[in-house]
Amino acid sequence: MKGKPIYWLMAIKQLFNIKWFLIVLITSLFLSIGGWLLVLLTSTFYDLKEMEAMKYASAIYDQDGKRVVQLGRENHEYVPLDQIKTKMLVEALVAVEDRRFYDHSGVDAKGMVRALTANVKEAGKSEGGSTITMQVARNAVLHDREKKMSRKIKEMAVAWNLEREYTKEEILEAYLNYMYLGNQVRGMKMAAKIYFDKDLTKEELTPAEIALLVGLPKAPEGYNPYTQPEQAKKRRNVVLGVMAEVGLITEAEKKRYQREELGVDKKYLAKHVRKNHYQAYQDYVLLEAEERYGITAQELATGGYQIYTGMNRKAQRRMEKAFANSSLFHNQKLLDGGATLIDAKTGQIAAIGGGRHYLHGYAIRALDRRQPGSSIKPITVYAPAIEEKGYSEYSILPDQPYSIGNWTPQNYDRRYHGRVSLRTVAARSINVATVWLLNEVVGIDTAFSYGEKAGLQLDSRDRSAAPLALGGLTKGVDTVQMAQAYSAFANDGKITEAHAIVKITTRDGKVVKPKKKVVTKKVFRPDTARQMTKILQHAVNYGTGRNGAIPGRPVAGKTGTTQNSKEAWFVGYTPEYVMAVMVYNEKGGKVRLTGGEYPARIFQFVMRDVVSDLPVKSFPGTSKSPGKRETVPLPPNSPPKRQAPEERQGPSQGENPHPSLPPRKEPSEPPSKPEPPPVSPTPEPPAPNPTPPSPPPVNPPGGDETG
Repeated sequence: MKGKPIYWLMAIKQLFNIKWFLIVLITSLFLSIGGWLLVLLTSTFYDLKEMEAMKYASAIYDQDGKRVVQLGRENHEYVPLDQIKTKMLVEALVAVEDRRFYDHSGVDAKGMVRALTANVKEAGKSEGGSTITMQVARNAVLHDREKKMSRKIKEMAVAWNLEREYTKEEILEAYLNYMYLGNQVRGMKMAAKIYFDKDLTKEELTPAEIALLVGLPKAPEGYNPYTQPEQAKKRRNVVLGVMAEVGLITEAEKKRYQREELGVDKKYLAKHVRKNHYQAYQDYVLLEAEERYGITAQELATGGYQIYTGMNRKAQRRMEKAFANSSLFHNQKLLDGGATLIDAKTGQIAAIGGGRHYLHGYAIRALDRRQPGSSIKPITVYAPAIEEKGYSEYSILPDQPYSIGNWTPQNYDRRYHGRVSLRTVAARSINVATVWLLNEVVGIDTAFSYGEKAGLQLDSRDRSAAPLALGGLTKGVDTVQMAQAYSAFANDGKITEAHAIVKITTRDGKVVKPKKKVVTKKVFRPDTARQMTKILQHAVNYGTGRNGAIPGRPVAGKTGTTQNSKEAWFVGYTPEYVMAVMVYNEKGGKVRLTGGEYPARIFQFVMRDVVSDLPVKSFPGTSKSPGKRETVPLPPNSPPKRQAPEERQGPSQGENPHPSLPPRKEPSEPPSKPEPPPVSPTPEPPAPNPTPPSPPPVNPPGGDETG
């Protein structure tokens, strides 16, 4: 009797398997019979010679609705099949993409049943049943890009007709020449040039090079060796396995080639791919289209879509000029960086800085995740203190010896400043007072939650004082995230998710529904945002961000410089736009960086031009004339109009203030006009606790920030 339950369980399991087998069988038969009937009824003829003309180029439009970029103009060179020097390339392609290519009539019924069975077992799409001929057909049937069974039927119909009208060699030649292979390249001949600098008609390819090229059609951007080298290597090695399986190479050769590096070089891109205007912005749009709409770069290139964006052409041109301007980088070849400019109200991305030498296929530097340094302080410390604890710009903080466990933060000048106002702490990027405010007043969990609410992609390991107060984040942040976060200060506490695409329509004008909608949310109260703007205006007018100031315009912002000059930041904003700029050392800290120098000057170079035609307006809640500064005497022996470097020594350091800041005789620098007296949530902040109960941060990831 004890065995009966097991018997019944086995019987039920067997019945379940039989059930699924019957479903697969019946479905396969239905699709096969029905599909073939529809193929016969809907057969259409397409001329392979007209495939190129059948493509419908998609277009990108700017914020004014003007077309700025036409997609689909891929780099392409035609190569006849019999002129390809490396015959193994063709053999490997057939082995990987369609092993029964020479045996079927355009549609492989066995392959489709096999794929369907595998998909049912995996409860999703794990295999495709498309033949090489069907993929060629797909490039002809471009007026219908929806992923429906009806499109598959059309592909089958065209494939069947292609097989009747053309030889296998002609179909294969079309496939080799019109397949999309990433980096705006179509066809094997141009792909071999941009990845290996080889001409297929003159030079032999190695089996490793063949494997990389043959592996690309499955996911050209996902296996892009320039942007996804690890994934590209994995895919190449899988293809090498198939090549060994069919006897194109030996097992020993397979193992040897799998150990090789990819062998690609970005200089080949620069050599063979033509430069396009607005390239970084265009490539960002392609990434966003796939993420938010599920439309691949290949589909966009040929699908006839109309992509409306928030691009400000004037801003994008200026951004490109900034990163091409060597003088803004002091002619230092080891420096590179990225930037993002967004509309403060809508979150629409107006411009993208891809890097100093950006080409399609390069990493978009605006999306590089780097430690933000002190630029994180307003988001995680200062604004939460105002929002949650009633602090103001005049609240007094203690800057005196303070420890968290065995960690003792220090300031740039290696001294303490006593009682200082919150706005002075922000302007001079004083670390000790900031750490005290975070740990004793705001709280680690609160700071972390506000960072996440503002859209920073924090790691669980960042839930400690050093990362949240000084910016030594585990995985860093990118300029899109930082611009989005600061937009809360420019937009009365609300942020709208940063996005480039406003809408996408099909060739017939239908709006494509996004899979992920743009979200607007409240992060801070309006009064908190306005107080932070006053504080950050002060940081630009009197603190480390002076190089970001625009004469006659209100500007608010904060600098940041990380340990050993690895990265430097400036995140600033006007009433209209927010811009985050990041500059980094390609080889450690060989070039001395400060956020108030390189990034702030790039910000000023771009933003000054962007707002030049706009009417001057003040930030909400401010009464002073825009851009008006107090007259402050220079300290003795200080060179005029020269910014002192921000502090960059390590996790315990802060930024060095501008030399023209007045010598402090009182805890807080006096305002130029009568202002309310300094206030604090309590009569006086409590003295720092040298051993607070919170656990000490141990070796903050990646070192910490200073400025």
